Amino acid sequence: KLQGASKVDGIWNLEVKENFAGEATIRRIYAIWEHNTKNHLQLEGFLTSGEQTSKATLELSPWKMSALVQVRASQPNSLLDINYLGQDVSLSANSENQKVSWKSEVQVHSGFFQNNVHLSNDQKEARLDIASSLKVSLWFLKDIALPVYDKSLWDLLKLDVTTSIDRKQHLHASTSLVYTKNPNGYHFSVPVQELADKFIIPRLKLNGLNSGLVIPTFQVPFTDLQVPSYTFDFSEIKIYKKLSTLPFALNIPILPKVKFPQVDVLTKYSEPEDASVPFFEITVPASQLTVSQFTLPKSISVGSAVGYLNEVANKIADFELPAITFPEQTIEIPSIKFSVPAGIFIPSFGALTAHFGVASPLYNATWSTGLKNKVEYIETFLNST
Repeated sequence: KLQGASKVDGIWNLEVKENFAGEATIRRIYAIWEHNTKNHLQLEGFLTSGEQTSKATLELSPWKMSALVQVRASQPNSLLDINYLGQDVSLSANSENQKVSWKSEVQVHSGFFQNNVHLSNDQKEARLDIASSLKVSLWFLKDIALPVYDKSLWDLLKLDVTTSIDRKQHLHASTSLVYTKNPNGYHFSVPVQELADKFIIPRLKLNGLNSGLVIPTFQVPFTDLQVPSYTFDFSEIKIYKKLSTLPFALNIPILPKVKFPQVDVLTKYSEPEDASVPFFEITVPASQLTVSQFTLPKSISVGSAVGYLNEVANKIADFELPAITFPEQTIEIPSIKFSVPAGIFIPSFGALTAHFGVASPLYNATWSTGLKNKVEYIETFLNST
């Protein structure tokens, strides 16, 4: 949290507040930031006073993300009469639904403008919606004279019938584009042969490559893990139902030693009726990492240079750093499950529709058009009211 203020009597006054909070775990990352500013400035021939607020949030978790940004500003002044400005942007996405929206509001003098944009996608449809609204006073039409008719534009449009000079008029326009997805289509699946302990994808031929590629035994840097020699067979792909990783320890200089346990990765092949294509479901079970006891060093080496933290502490506060030791820690890694498709699905064309509308006290109209797949033919339509 941060706060600040600056003031000069009779000239300006400024207040600023900043707030930030966050949380990070293995399963979730969350952060929020808030900003608030109040200001007042008075100079010869110029005066302004306003307030600005902002807020941003972010949340991340496996296969899911959401974000929100809000901006509010009011800064009336003697030069530009912008009474209010607002912006909202939000984002939400996971494996099944994705949404993005933007909202904008502006108030200038006696006029008001609002705009909304919404984009979404789910299992059934994808759509784009745009709507705009304008609210203003039309009193100035009284001053627009038409010599040919010897009338003002206000009188020619007969606005006295539907409104008055004191009332604000509104104009609303909206449009939407919707694509409805077709559950039918063309399937292209990879041939999979299931054995007792593995799955085999046969008949894979790649021009220019040998039938097998041998990877020699090698040591992973900064670990005690030695990966044994193995062979890639390009004539067939083998996917084991149970694949066990080797336990190993990560030992980077200056940092604590981290031990990784053996993990049994499970693979399952599924052909559900409600899915477009078959898929491999891979499950990585929960595990525990062990971080060894660690004593904070009092010197840091970067290449040939050595930095002594005690010398830095003595120059800043004239004290010696105590010995700081972190006990052994255990970190829980949650289970992870994800799917890998074993084929390709090309959907057939569904339906595409577009709508457009205008509404005001004087005029209202809507139009709609679209294409629909009727299996044997494509249906088109156009409506207007």
